[in-house]
Amino acid sequence: MVMPIANSLSHDITAQTQLSRTQTTAPNEKALEERQTFQKFAAGTFYQTMFKALRSTERETKYFNGGRAEKIFRNEFDQHVASTMAEEHGSPFAGPLFDQYNAMRNRETMLAAAATPLRTHPGGES
Repeated sequence: MVMPIANSLSHDITAQTQLSRTQTTAPNEKALEERQTFQKFAAGTFYQTMFKALRSTERETKYFNGGRAEKIFRNEFDQHVASTMAEEHGSPFAGPLFDQYNAMRNRETMLAAAATPLRTHPGGES
């Protein structure tokens, strides 16, 4: 059975529209995922270092010392709080860092592409 031209044409246009949507959304999703991962790392490292410095100022007391178990729990708790803070409040801290990193990476990509010589076709001319 032969499909009518109108149906075939509308199917092709619909397929092209869907393809262009997936091509435009995929890089945005990838960029968002990169930004979130960068935020978790940069802000998480900052907050963990901040908590470590905070805990180093405390003195151990004779009567309220929980021993090794308390130290392990405190480290795990600080890690959890730091990762939560990085996810929820790390954007103002890590956002400008990511923008600088992304600009530097794009600049390096452009320089590498400009330094790559043009390939010649088998016919002889480029």
